[in-house]
Amino acid sequence: MIGRLPEAVDETIVLLDGVYPGCCHRGAGDIFRLEGESPLRTYLAPEIVEGLKFARQQRMAHSGPGGGCYTFQRQRDGLTVQGAHCLYFGVHGCLLGDLKGPLCLNFICPPMRSDLLAVCAGDESLVGPEHDFLCIYRSLAIVSYDDPATVARELADLGRRVRLLSDRCAVFLAERPARSLYAFFNEG
Repeated sequence: MIGRLPEAVDETIVLLDGVYPGCCHRGAGDIFRLEGESPLRTYLAPEIVEGLKFARQQRMAHSGPGGGCYTFQRQRDGLTVQGAHCLYFGVHGCLLGDLKGPLCLNFICPPMRSDLLAVCAGDESLVGPEHDFLCIYRSLAIVSYDDPATVARELADLGRRVRLLSDRCAVFLAERPARSLYAFFNEG
């Protein structure tokens, strides 16, 4: 995936230690901000944050440790880069599953967004912007408000968008000799 980022056309790295983190850097999973939604509501409601923290503690007690460090070297200049993973990042990826924070859920990297736009015939309203994939960020902000009718409408709309994207992906794959979107866009 690294080679597909626009700023990394000629970027090649060699992983020296650990697991390449993608966007899963230390602290990212614990950012509960809802920037840009309302000047009065800049974070998930405290009850939601406390519930997430409690559920995460239970999950982490059963999944083993996350975190750790990584080291890679850029080939163009030999620079060695070291970093720390998110505390919830394990050797097989994120340990949180459906307990991810807003930052983890709503961001989509440019190559994946581009691929999904190809799958959806350029439908920006379905895929959403890079900083708010499927408008999940907006949905999380609305869930944090104290208005059950608005929350119900937003969740129904989010469900519709997810189903529509899933259907479009299935149709796209059915028309091509690929077992997955990843295989189609990265291996073929």
